[in-house]
Amino acid sequence: MIILRGRTGHGKNRIREHGDQWEKVSLLEVGILGMSDRPKDTWPIRSLKTNEWRWFDFNNDPHFDIISELFISKEEEQKTNV
Repeated sequence: MIILRGRTGHGKNRIREHGDQWEKVSLLEVGILGMSDRPKDTWPIRSLKTNEWRWFDFNNDPHFDIISELFISKEEEQKTNV
Protein backbone atom coordinates (compact mmCIF):
# COMPACT_ATOMS: atom_id res chain seq x y z
CA MET A 1 0.00 0.00 0.00
CA ILE A 2 1.18 3.51 -0.80
CA ILE A 3 0.04 6.64 1.01
CA LEU A 4 0.16 9.68 -1.30
CA ARG A 5 -0.10 13.43 -0.84
CA GLY A 6 -1.04 15.74 -3.70
CA ARG A 7 1.79 18.00 -4.85
CA THR A 8 -0.09 19.93 -7.55
CA GLY A 9 -3.71 20.97 -7.91
CA HIS A 10 -4.28 17.92 -10.12
CA GLY A 11 -2.77 15.60 -7.49
CA LYS A 12 -4.74 17.20 -4.66
CA ASN A 13 -7.97 16.74 -6.62
CA ARG A 14 -7.18 13.04 -7.18
CA ILE A 15 -6.57 12.58 -3.44
CA ARG A 16 -9.88 14.30 -2.66
CA GLU A 17 -11.74 12.16 -5.20
CA HIS A 18 -10.03 8.78 -4.72
CA GLY A 19 -8.37 8.92 -1.28
CA ASP A 20 -4.71 8.80 -0.27
CA GLN A 21 -4.31 5.00 -0.08
CA TRP A 22 -3.27 3.25 -3.29
CA GLU A 23 -1.73 -0.09 -4.28
CA LYS A 24 0.64 -0.97 -7.09
CA VAL A 25 -1.03 -3.33 -9.56
CA SER A 26 0.12 -5.28 -12.59
CA LEU A 27 -0.56 -4.26 -16.17
CA LEU A 28 -2.88 -7.27 -16.56
CA GLU A 29 -4.97 -6.19 -13.56
CA VAL A 30 -5.89 -2.97 -15.37
CA GLY A 31 -6.44 -4.68 -18.71
CA ILE A 32 -3.17 -3.92 -20.51
CA LEU A 33 -1.88 -6.99 -22.34
CA GLY A 34 1.33 -5.49 -23.68
CA MET A 35 3.14 -2.20 -23.84
CA SER A 36 6.48 -1.40 -25.43
CA ASP A 37 7.28 2.19 -24.40
CA ARG A 38 6.36 2.33 -20.70
CA PRO A 39 8.96 4.29 -18.69
CA LYS A 40 10.97 2.00 -16.39
CA ASP A 41 9.51 2.98 -12.99
CA THR A 42 6.00 3.94 -14.10
CA TRP A 43 3.31 1.52 -12.93
CA PRO A 44 -0.45 1.53 -12.60
CA ILE A 45 -1.72 2.12 -9.09
CA ARG A 46 -5.27 1.53 -7.87
CA SER A 47 -7.20 3.54 -5.31
CA LEU A 48 -8.31 1.45 -2.34
CA LYS A 49 -11.28 3.81 -1.90
CA THR A 50 -12.75 3.88 -5.43
CA ASN A 51 -10.90 1.09 -7.28
CA GLU A 52 -9.94 3.59 -10.03
CA TRP A 53 -6.41 3.31 -11.44
CA ARG A 54 -3.84 5.74 -12.83
CA TRP A 55 -0.21 5.75 -13.94
CA PHE A 56 2.32 6.60 -11.25
CA ASP A 57 6.05 7.32 -11.63
CA PHE A 58 7.72 5.84 -8.55
CA ASN A 59 10.90 7.88 -9.12
CA ASN A 60 9.49 11.36 -9.65
CA ASP A 61 5.75 11.72 -10.14
CA PRO A 62 4.95 15.38 -10.88
CA HIS A 63 1.59 15.29 -9.10
CA PHE A 64 2.21 13.26 -5.91
CA ASP A 65 4.61 12.74 -3.02
CA ILE A 66 4.88 9.31 -1.42
CA ILE A 67 4.21 9.67 2.32
CA SER A 68 4.76 5.99 3.14
CA GLU A 69 5.00 2.61 1.48
CA LEU A 70 3.78 -0.49 3.28
CA PHE A 71 4.55 -3.86 1.77
CA ILE A 72 1.94 -6.47 2.62
CA SER A 73 2.24 -9.98 1.25
CA LYS A 74 -0.77 -11.44 -0.58
CA GLU A 75 -1.11 -14.01 2.22
CA GLU A 76 -1.31 -11.28 4.89
CA GLU A 77 -3.79 -9.31 2.76
CA GLN A 78 -6.04 -12.36 2.43
CA LYS A 79 -5.96 -12.93 6.20
CA THR A 80 -7.19 -9.40 6.85
CA ASN A 81 -9.97 -9.67 4.23
CA VAL A 82 -11.53 -12.80 5.77
